Amino acid sequence: MAGFTINSSFSDTKEGWESALAQVLSVPSYKKFFEVTSKHTPIVVKNNPSFAHSNDRGNCHLNCKLAEEQGLGKQVSGWYVMCEHLYEEMPVGNCRLIHHSNILLPDGTLINPTDDEGKGFHVFIQDDSRQYDFDADVGYNDRMIFGDEFRKGEKTARSIPRNKVHFASADQYDRNVIYERFKRFLNKEELFAALPKNVSREEQMKWMALKTTGRFES
Repeated sequence: MAGFTINSSFSDTKEGWESALAQVLSVPSYKKFFEVTSKHTPIVVKNNPSFAHSNDRGNCHLNCKLAEEQGLGKQVSGWYVMCEHLYEEMPVGNCRLIHHSNILLPDGTLINPTDDEGKGFHVFIQDDSRQYDFDADVGYNDRMIFGDEFRKGEKTARSIPRNKVHFASADQYDRNVIYERFKRFLNKEELFAALPKNVSREEQMKWMALKTTGRFES
């Protein structure tokens, strides 16, 4: 994931990532979060940006769709896992899932054809129930929880709901968001036309941040 470095406690090898994943799964709130998100368990997946013709960072769903069309495998949707046991920049007690696609190879293994800034592997949870809709350009925002250890001991953090699924987009950590899905608009005019009416400007900005990618086709 862009701008994140792997935790210095493990090496960028499959064995290192599997050891880190074991630490992640030892956190009860994270394990429960994964269980309510998907019936599949988290696994370590190899990154290989030279696997297919398209490997653009930020376009994992399209990269995998094109790879499938090229006959390289089957696109599989799911979640890219981020938390403090995997990445240095993640706050303790905050686990975040980024909607992501990988390629399922004929031998049953998964591979990530998308550029991941040189990282060798990532942790992935397959989720067949949530797939990017290319026809409508509708996808899923991040999912996250604030676990028991998040800002533990800070008086200002007492009001943060613990172990509840929240949705977020880009760098937004607003715990009150309610939008699970986003739509990719063609231009700013289309976006402004879709803004909810009869609500405050603050609510409109929240909608814009969490209901859309903020990127346009033209």
